[in-house]
Amino acid sequence: MKGSHLIEVLRPWLDQKLGVPLDFAGADPIPVYESEARLSDVSPLWAIRIGEVGLVTAHRQWADALKSAVASLTSEELFSTFGAYELARVLLPDGIGVWGPSWYLVGDGNCFRPAADARPVQIDAAELPEVVDARIFWHCFPNEAMVGFGIFESGKLVALATVRAEDEDRLWEIGVDVAPETKGRGLGRAVVSSAGRWILEHNRLVLATTAPWNVPSARVLRSVGLQYIMSGMTGMPAPFRVPPQPLGSPYPGAEMRHYYPGWAINKDIKPASED
Repeated sequence: MKGSHLIEVLRPWLDQKLGVPLDFAGADPIPVYESEARLSDVSPLWAIRIGEVGLVTAHRQWADALKSAVASLTSEELFSTFGAYELARVLLPDGIGVWGPSWYLVGDGNCFRPAADARPVQIDAAELPEVVDARIFWHCFPNEAMVGFGIFESGKLVALATVRAEDEDRLWEIGVDVAPETKGRGLGRAVVSSAGRWILEHNRLVLATTAPWNVPSARVLRSVGLQYIMSGMTGMPAPFRVPPQPLGSPYPGAEMRHYYPGWAINKDIKPASED
């Protein structure tokens, strides 16, 4: 499987993250294990799918109910929006929502292909609060970033990629955002390239995550050579957060229309401003 060598390198991180050995992963039905031990992730639920196998780990209080919920699901069903809803039926009454599935993409010096773009400038961690609007660059780890790489236009920050230590010794993660009015100009690829290059210079692997519906983000991460290694789902404090409709388009100017009429919009979903 593509990226399998990266999974082997990351096996100690995954074992710690899951709280059980990766060897416990299985095919349909995906096994569920009790786990309190976590690396730095306080999530009460963590689930991964690698190829045809996967596993779910959760705090003891939900393990039995999750086993029942997962037993009737294929891995395709589980690692989908439907699966997130089904897991939330168990967790949400206790104040835990489910987010995912998210794609985990990883790169090393053999596969990472950064863009040759001189626009990004390095921003030290101490400087980030002075130049970053958290309402725009909210994926950029505002409280955890070690460094940032930004592009400024007319004195305004329009693209930013930051780096945080997902696993101090092995794996550093990139968070990236681009100002909405400047998308489609290669700014995201430029700052991700600078951040990834910096990570590799410090002898760590590059990690980035995105969602299947975020087409522009997935294209940027793939364009610099990051390789998909797994899908993941996590528990997070309520309310249950719902992803948006797909972002991006097949190509510039492509005609796209809603398949369903207006009555199909889920009126139970409240605006994000009410969270």
